[in-house]
Amino acid sequence: MSLYTESKAYLLEKLKAAGLKSKPYTTIKGLEKSQESHVGAVIFEQETISRNGSKTLYRDQQGAQKKRRKVFNRNLTFTVTIGDYTDDAVEAIFEKFLASLDRGIYVNGDFVPVEVEGADWVNKDDSILKAQVAVQVAITFQGGLYKDTGFGPLTRVEIAAIEKDNGKEPTHG
Repeated sequence: MSLYTESKAYLLEKLKAAGLKSKPYTTIKGLEKSQESHVGAVIFEQETISRNGSKTLYRDQQGAQKKRRKVFNRNLTFTVTIGDYTDDAVEAIFEKFLASLDRGIYVNGDFVPVEVEGADWVNKDDSILKAQVAVQVAITFQGGLYKDTGFGPLTRVEIAAIEKDNGKEPTHG
């Protein structure tokens, strides 16, 4: 699965588990046309991409040593919207949602940190929503694009001599 798909599914699952009764919206058009007061949405905002050259050494399941290179940083930001009739109802779902978020998720075996960037509270006069009160929180998934490589074979290696000191390996080497 891809970072985008996994991230979006994760947020939708957490939003439903926090107490959202209606089906969450995933598009701005759908959210704008909504006539519901009890509403939730997970909307993709942006993805930032930057080069990265970091390397990590690891062993695969067969025990072979490999190199994993992080080729690009990929930061995906989603806006989660929670709206309802009262401040208390919104805050209850919002707090339950935040408490349920993990430090990160695993996508294709790679750990992807999840960061909450900030929240904006709006009332019905400041919003396109029918909800009396709504909170919008930005959540960023800090993933990457990785490339695995093996190690090149050693060529032309000669062992000149092996020293032993009274049957023990030398301590300086």
